[in-house]
Amino acid sequence: MPLPVSALCTPSEGLEPYVSAEKAGRYLDIKPKTLLEKARAGRIPAYPWGDGIRKTWRFKISELDEWMRSRLHSGRCPPLSERRSYQ
Repeated sequence: MPLPVSALCTPSEGLEPYVSAEKAGRYLDIKPKTLLEKARAGRIPAYPWGDGIRKTWRFKISELDEWMRSRLHSGRCPPLSERRSYQ
C-alpha cells in the first residue's frame, strides 16, 4: 500500500528529506529493485550518493510524484485492452 507524502516528509523543518529506495518504492507501489534499475538508467529522478562504483540512491517523494503524474498524462498509446474491444 503506497504511503502518503505527509508520512514521509517532515514539514516542520521546511526541507523535504531524501528517502531510501524502500520508502520510495512503497510510495510508488513498486519493488525497490525496479526503482533502482530505473534510477541507474536515468529514467526516474534520483540522487546517487557515494564516490565508488556502488552508489546508494536516494529519492525525493515530491519529484517522484511529479514524475508519475507526467507519465500518467503523457501522449502514450492506451493499453491494448482499451484499444480493442474484447468479446
